[in-house]
Amino acid sequence: MNQSFYIGALGAMNQQTKLNIVSNNIANVNTVGFKPQNGVFSDLVYEKVRNAKGENGAMSGSGTRIENVKSNMSTMPYTETGLENDYAIPGEGFFMLKDPVTGEVTYSRDGRFQLAKTEDKFYLVNTEGKRVMNMDQEEVSYDVKPASYPENQEDAEDEEKEELNEGEHDPKAIGVYTFSRMDGLQDVGGNAFVASAKNGDPILLEKAKVVKGALESSGTDFALEMTRMMEAQRAYSYALKMVQTSDEVETTINSLR
Repeated sequence: MNQSFYIGALGAMNQQTKLNIVSNNIANVNTVGFKPQNGVFSDLVYEKVRNAKGENGAMSGSGTRIENVKSNMSTMPYTETGLENDYAIPGEGFFMLKDPVTGEVTYSRDGRFQLAKTEDKFYLVNTEGKRVMNMDQEEVSYDVKPASYPENQEDAEDEEKEELNEGEHDPKAIGVYTFSRMDGLQDVGGNAFVASAKNGDPILLEKAKVVKGALESSGTDFALEMTRMMEAQRAYSYALKMVQTSDEVETTINSLR
């Protein structure tokens, strides 16, 4: 079949993928700490075209494909909520979260936390029940409910205060982590990322500031995403028209044989 048919079909498939990415960005325009994604296209080159002398000439390609999907990790402004367990990171870095069941460690900018009670402790967790890690990569926990909560105030006053030696970290201080390379982080959904071997080990940002009672805004630029959506829709329409025209030409040629 004519190569133009495959080029058009491949183009339509990739523009559909782009539309899915843009739609997801728009759907998360109000999601706390969301990092929008963008598809990176690359040309497909299959062969070298030889000139009249039999020498290798130009490269002949057949369409494009989405090479990878990148997340925009730019820091966004935060909004004060006044809620006790809301946290925002005004600079770079991520909250480190650990799944208490699987032990999987993920990273997120979403600081919507709450307290979850077990048999003997209270743990600071996110909306999915993953526990927030402190500056020593240990779970942030409390023996009794913190005094900032209205009920059981008398119990909170009995909480033992730990004396820290110089150079030690407060076990209640939320850790902020980053990586030497950011382009290897994999989006696993739920506004979370996992690190790959490309990222290396997490690096603690000891001087990072965490704002209590605030949440980071979504990174989605609604106007920009709408522009991208219109571009993708137009390109998708052209690609399908190319497929249709190629099929019609092929059918006409076959009928003349």
